[in-house]
Amino acid sequence: MQTKQFEEIIEDHLKRFEQQVELPFNEDLNRNMTFIRDGILDVEKYMAAPVKILWVLKEPNSEYDDIGNDMRPCLTTLLSNDSNIIAPNWGKTWTPVAYATYGIFEKMNWIDLPDIRGNAQEVLKHMPNIAHINVKKYAGKGNANENEIRLFFGKYKALIYEQIEIINPDVIIFGGTFHHFENYFIDKVKIQEWPPVYQSQDKLLIDTHHPNRSGMTQQQYCDHIIDAVIQWMEKR
Repeated sequence: MQTKQFEEIIEDHLKRFEQQVELPFNEDLNRNMTFIRDGILDVEKYMAAPVKILWVLKEPNSEYDDIGNDMRPCLTTLLSNDSNIIAPNWGKTWTPVAYATYGIFEKMNWIDLPDIRGNAQEVLKHMPNIAHINVKKYAGKGNANENEIRLFFGKYKALIYEQIEIINPDVIIFGGTFHHFENYFIDKVKIQEWPPVYQSQDKLLIDTHHPNRSGMTQQQYCDHIIDAVIQWMEKR
């Protein structure tokens, strides 16, 4: 498929998704919440990548709903304006994502990765190769409201499934979201007990924590993902 044709398919789906979503009214802002698009960050680079990776997270984090209407440009411009570091307001979630993504593409474990504090341009260079979606398509606050996410998924899961099918990744990394999709991948086979990793036909599914959740060190979090993907790629 040509890049332009793929971009048109993506755009058509996002338009239909946005038209169907009933966005809640925010009394503090005196307006409806914003539908925030997501998906493949750079279609041409994603199509050319040696492995196609999709991160599935919970919701955009924006207490005042002020990050715009599209996550994709946000995630390709994570560098701080004044130094070679990741922008502080994005760092907690996206530093582990960037480290794990870099480790996969460079076939390198966490201990050997460049320090993002001062080397962010290097660590972030593979981010345009990936895709990212949120289950809920409008912003939440620092602590995700799991009930809102569950209700949104229940209402719009057909469109979310379609989005994943269009993206067609090789690897899906679920950051605290796998429980929503367990029944979708009905043929999955567990190939690692803990943290759980599954194979579903030609796809690798990684069930891990949200990258901004405690419970693992950053090294454990990233190496779990890096090792699972590299081992799977070597066996393909």
